Amino acid sequence: MSHPEIPKWLISTWAFIWGWLSSGKFWAGALVPVVLVIIFRLRRYTSNSVSVGLPFGLGSRTYDTTPADRIVAWKLYVQLSTRKAALPFDEGNDVIGEVYDSLYKLFETTRELLLALPPREFQRENGVASLMLRVMNDGVRPHLTHWQFKYRRWWEEAGVANENRGKSPQEIQRNYPHYDALVDDLKRTNTELSKFADELLAIARRSKRKTRPQKIVPIPPSQEHPVEEGKNTAD
Repeated sequence: MSHPEIPKWLISTWAFIWGWLSSGKFWAGALVPVVLVIIFRLRRYTSNSVSVGLPFGLGSRTYDTTPADRIVAWKLYVQLSTRKAALPFDEGNDVIGEVYDSLYKLFETTRELLLALPPREFQRENGVASLMLRVMNDGVRPHLTHWQFKYRRWWEEAGVANENRGKSPQEIQRNYPHYDALVDDLKRTNTELSKFADELLAIARRSKRKTRPQKIVPIPPSQEHPVEEGKNTAD
């Protein structure tokens, strides 16, 4: 029984493939996608260190920021810079209850920003996620724990008291028995949150771009010492 003749083009193709495999070019080609994936992941997680002075006397640390960190830092900076929580308390116009509402909303916003981060960001000890958690839990929460419940309970009664009818909220809140101590601590909290906003802005602006050296422009001669015409300035 005769066997069918193998086409010459098939023999040539197989010879080419076998030679390619034997020469090692195949394995080199197979490594290219692997290398590209590694480079992509490294670029994705590229970090940039920035030193941050923590508010509320929590010291200072150097954080390795990623692009995700900088985006979150910018979003929280916008929240802080536009909320009463991080603005100086104005005793003549601001209402303590509204500031506490702003602080409560700030906790909600921070929680939402953190939940939007992938889990790997929480595995990095020196990241913005840990910075945000520490400032909110160790910096802001102690004031709220000490003052908010006691003040709001007092306010519920004072707001409906007959002697306070016709008074503005600012006038009523000044009658709180511990008004001066509360306001002093509240102002300190506002100031520290303002500092935190500045640090977040510094993180958000941090980038890996290399800055070109500034071109040095010669300073023109002053009127007191004009350059004489035709005189060589190198003399």
